[in-house]
Amino acid sequence: MSTLITTNNFEDTYHKTYNNVLRYMVCKCQNLEDVNELIQDTYVALYQDLEKKKQIEVKNEKAYIIGIAKNIVKSYYRSQYKEKANILYFDREIPSDANLEMDFINRENVEEIWNYLKEKDIIIAKIFYLYYAQGLKIVEIAQELQIKESTIKNYIYRTLKQLNKKWGKEVT
Repeated sequence: MSTLITTNNFEDTYHKTYNNVLRYMVCKCQNLEDVNELIQDTYVALYQDLEKKKQIEVKNEKAYIIGIAKNIVKSYYRSQYKEKANILYFDREIPSDANLEMDFINRENVEEIWNYLKEKDIIIAKIFYLYYAQGLKIVEIAQELQIKESTIKNYIYRTLKQLNKKWGKEVT
């Protein structure tokens, strides 16, 4: 069964596919600061295609848009190849639906904690973002990042222990 994407149903397509595109970008970007811009570029490219073609018939709209995202990421990093900044960006606010197990994080110290995570390996920052901000399960993160579940758990628990030690609070 195929799906027809048009400018009229673009917004519905956006809402149906956004979380998958976000996960893809978080996993593939070398710099988490780039995620929002590249997602925007992906949907702009889709919309521009729709304006040219009027409609696009696809078997799987999520896979089609991930394909666009893949090309956007490749193109972006090809052009940014000489720039090797590994700066991470996380929202300064904790998402309201985040499943936080760290009771010592509050709106006042979230920036300090994210800055601490920025100093860690980028894989740790990606895992924390996917686990706490996106609410993915460990098994899903393992699939997305192609890492063993035990490795994901070790990163989470080791980092939580370090956070607990640094801020001197109990982690539930």
